[in-house]
Amino acid sequence: MNIDQIRKHIDTLIKEKGKNYRSLSMAIGKNEAYLHQYINKGSPLRLPEEQRRKLALLLDVDEQELTDIHLPKTILQTTGHSKTTLIEIISSNPAQASSGFLSLPLSDYSNITSASSENVKMLRINGDSMAPTLKDGDYILADLSTPSFSSDGLYVIRQAAALTVRRIQQISSSEFLIIPDNSNYKGITIPAKKLEIIGKVIFFFKTEKVA
Repeated sequence: MNIDQIRKHIDTLIKEKGKNYRSLSMAIGKNEAYLHQYINKGSPLRLPEEQRRKLALLLDVDEQELTDIHLPKTILQTTGHSKTTLIEIISSNPAQASSGFLSLPLSDYSNITSASSENVKMLRINGDSMAPTLKDGDYILADLSTPSFSSDGLYVIRQAAALTVRRIQQISSSEFLIIPDNSNYKGITIPAKKLEIIGKVIFFFKTEKVA
């Protein structure tokens, strides 16, 4: 395929996979208009290697399908049909760019959740307010597809312009209790209209050091 055919092929793959330019652009570390510019305006002429590799993983195709340049077999063996998914690692400060991506085998990811990986984000725990459940340096996975309260549990919420993890319990239809698991910190009651839920925690990774 030539360059124009490659762009059309990628456009077809995106539609067939039920994905969209915006989410994929951000998932490969670019601004939300990046793939739209590439596919519809030919800018850039070719996808850079890093973005091409990430897009191949997200679309679950051979990387060779995304370029007119012949790729060595060693590259294809690491990307083509690798059965992995990429999880974006977000910052607790929404103003900062993402910290990268975690590559998970699809089999492991499927055991965690059935949610689309585009809606699942990874966040590092800062501080000891959620200890012993979550300690400083641990990581959580949160499903951002339903940014609302569903049942008592752990949620990613926005507090003082930062993203943080807290246990949330519903007191009434108009009030919620935000609880740090660490008994040294006090819980607070907050009106429902002021509670800003970003997503629900669905998994966490412990990062304890091994001596």
